Amino acid sequence: MEPALPARPSVRYLNPAWFASVMGTGVLAQALAQFGLVGLALPVYWLALLALLALLGLYLAKLLRHPQAALSDLQHPLLSQMLPTLPIALLVMSLATRALPLGPWSVPLGQGLFWVGMVLIFLVGLLVVFVVSTRLRLPLEAASGAWFIPPVSALLVPITAGVWLETFPQVWQREVWVASGLFLGVGFFLFLFVLASFLQRMYAHGRLEPHLLPSVFIGLAPVGLLVLAPWRWLEGGARVGLVPEGWVSAWPVIGLAIWGLGLWWLFYSLALLLDTLLVACRRAQFHFAPGWWGFVFPLGAFTLATLALSRALESAFLGSLAWVLLWLLGVFWLWVMFHSLRAWAGLGALQSPKA
Repeated sequence: MEPALPARPSVRYLNPAWFASVMGTGVLAQALAQFGLVGLALPVYWLALLALLALLGLYLAKLLRHPQAALSDLQHPLLSQMLPTLPIALLVMSLATRALPLGPWSVPLGQGLFWVGMVLIFLVGLLVVFVVSTRLRLPLEAASGAWFIPPVSALLVPITAGVWLETFPQVWQREVWVASGLFLGVGFFLFLFVLASFLQRMYAHGRLEPHLLPSVFIGLAPVGLLVLAPWRWLEGGARVGLVPEGWVSAWPVIGLAIWGLGLWWLFYSLALLLDTLLVACRRAQFHFAPGWWGFVFPLGAFTLATLALSRALESAFLGSLAWVLLWLLGVFWLWVMFHSLRAWAGLGALQSPKA
């Protein structure tokens, strides 16, 4: 009997987690710009923007040609958590657009990415939680760091609103600021709920399977964003006269305490990664998947939070650590990008995962 031929590449099999590649590349561009490395940041930004356009085209084709496959993703316990990466990618690119000298056209582009991203984050995040809680019945053992993605998506809204707020017409500014602040509460409380569930799962059910290891790093993202989100939101409000300047100057002290959890989580995540890579039987099960981009964006968010705190607190320790984190971010990005390019060679990323 002849073996079955592998299925042809098809957008049916596009994993929504590939939008995390835009998140990771976009946050690297923003980080390079924040560190003053604009010459490196610009080509990385254009690569991220090109990837975003290509993935949007492919995902739109999937929705139109294979709506049932898209619905199956929504009802999948893991892939459903990846769906918010699409609107997150829009906001990450909005922030990167603001951080770089791109010309006058960057303002309407960044604002447009913000508006579409904010609406989709609310709708997609709510839809994912609704479907998972009403159509699926997941045991606690199924918890993974991917559950952090909806909180991450909400926390990006006040950051993006804060940096763009002064560019909006004055009549809009107060309402945009108020609306974006609502997402701060959503992201903060969802993070607390997920953190408790995830740690309980890790304690009660033992080691995660190797393919879920990148999801542990995702826990860095809400910590970094919880440092930056109230900060940038308050800064935006202060620039347009909505809040007193004193509120902004007090935040780094609070942010430092939140940042401490991120440092602990970084070492915990790195220890789990080394524990997997240094043991042959576990390393053999550690196969590449688009979820590997979970290594990159969370580390980028934490790097940006570290840099912001180092400058606000004038801390040499934090400043030096921020550079170390930038180098680590670059290493992870190169590592994951190499495997991503191999996955897309010959359109292998659009093959059935069972092929």
